[in-house]
Amino acid sequence: MSSPYPHIEPYVRPEPTKEDLEYAPLAALDVSKVPDWSKPEGKEELVNDLRRAIEEVGFFYVVGHGIKDLDVRRQLALADAFFKQPVETKLQHPCEFEVGKYFGYRYPKEFYGAEGRLQSRTEMLNAAKDTPVLEDEYIEWDLLKPHRAEIKDFQQQVHSKILTPVLKLFALLLELPETYFSDPHAFDQATEDHLRYMLYSPYSAEEYAQIGGQLSRGHTDFGLLTILFPQIINGLQVQTAPGEYKWVKYIPDHVVVNTAEVLTYLTGGFVKSTVHRVIRPPNDQAKSNRLGLLYFSRVANDYDVAIAPSPLLKRLGLYKVDPNPPKGLEWGRERVKHSHLKKIIEIEKPYEAFKFRDGQYEVKLDYDSPAVESTPIKPSTAIAA
Repeated sequence: MSSPYPHIEPYVRPEPTKEDLEYAPLAALDVSKVPDWSKPEGKEELVNDLRRAIEEVGFFYVVGHGIKDLDVRRQLALADAFFKQPVETKLQHPCEFEVGKYFGYRYPKEFYGAEGRLQSRTEMLNAAKDTPVLEDEYIEWDLLKPHRAEIKDFQQQVHSKILTPVLKLFALLLELPETYFSDPHAFDQATEDHLRYMLYSPYSAEEYAQIGGQLSRGHTDFGLLTILFPQIINGLQVQTAPGEYKWVKYIPDHVVVNTAEVLTYLTGGFVKSTVHRVIRPPNDQAKSNRLGLLYFSRVANDYDVAIAPSPLLKRLGLYKVDPNPPKGLEWGRERVKHSHLKKIIEIEKPYEAFKFRDGQYEVKLDYDSPAVESTPIKPSTAIAA
């Protein structure tokens, strides 16, 4: 039987902003400096680059990865086609937040404000890794079924060309065996990793004012690392100092990577999980849909969430032994339930700390995310890409 979806329209990127924005000074890691990971060439230099990157912001670009822009645009085309479907079609496979599962479609059911007067317009599709050990978690959507092979190929590219090299660099930075993190988190291992298609639909000026201009409040991510492919509609900001946010610049072929909460925990706080948010795009992009392509690396299901026995961490006094650490799946599922079972987002109310095992484990979520009015936008001429 022929597919009812034989053709996906190519994705055409909108124009970049011409606003004069204050950008965060993100370092760039060129992973092509290590042409062969079986040899030492380039590794020391790249580890030093990573050290400087995480000392400055905790967000950094990865370049030289070898993923073609044609493949990125193809995934954006699939994402665009998916979100254009009727809501009832997308809701055939919703995320099961009540059990801590993130795979599936997240309908924008949250409401901003104590009175719940404005519905969120953020949608996402989270696709599990297409690998035999996760066969029961993989969801086949009618629209995407004919494209399963290319989606899997893209997931594998992200994993092998970006995630694995970066995990190896973190291991080397911590003076651990190179594959300490990458082997337990290989593509064929059971993890809650997912490829995400994400859509922020615009609000009116009055609605933006109601939510303080914030599409996503200041937060940190749950897992090990987050990978964001070049996002031409601005909106992402990183916290560079308490209460101070700067924009993340769109640069073609520059993939944004940020460190997340579990990596912070595994390193005894040595690697910080940087607070970031998504706000109203610049004036010349404010009426555009903001379509995103991301990959989230989660700690392996059977991995002990405990501080790594790193010589560096031991010298710094950050290492301690946990006799009964939680497994990655337990940590991840509890974290998802804590964050996503709420139906009301009160933009002025502080986050509640994430606690589980009767408070034995706690992640404090005392983020400072002021309204956008404190970060003015200055019209100007076109900026260089």
